[in-house]
Amino acid sequence: MAALVAAWIPRAGARAQSVAAPPPVRVGQRAPAAPVTRLDGSTTNVAHYIGQRPVVIEFWGTWCGNCRALEPAMHAAHAALGDRVTFLTVAVSVDETPADVASYTRAHDYPPDVVFDPTGAAVDAYGAPGTSFVVVVDRSGGIVYTGSGGDQDLAAAIHKAL
Repeated sequence: MAALVAAWIPRAGARAQSVAAPPPVRVGQRAPAAPVTRLDGSTTNVAHYIGQRPVVIEFWGTWCGNCRALEPAMHAAHAALGDRVTFLTVAVSVDETPADVASYTRAHDYPPDVVFDPTGAAVDAYGAPGTSFVVVVDRSGGIVYTGSGGDQDLAAAIHKAL
């Protein structure tokens, strides 16, 4: 988490630290568990979402330009496949509160499963190299896709899990 936060925090004036980040998860790996907090303050675990149907996990921040660029594709994928796939947005907005994130997601019509990663446990478990990092998990819990950036082909990635 330290390296990831260091990469994100400079926009807020903090100095980057040289801390080795865990490597990102890879295709073929099992999706790891990680504690997260729902926006209402209750706790859950990423593992709660895995194993019933495919899951699209996006590590996201309200301030992230790539996340905003990816937003239309995420909305289109949710509209087309939301009845067969769970969309889990992991907010890593280290300088915002869950209330800030909830307000943004309501205003931008995000799918309902938005969680907050207050300790960086999910970031560390998935080795998220930055925001707009997407992991697609099949119904058995295997990772079938990872990618970053605002121009990902989410439909093709998700179809790997169906």
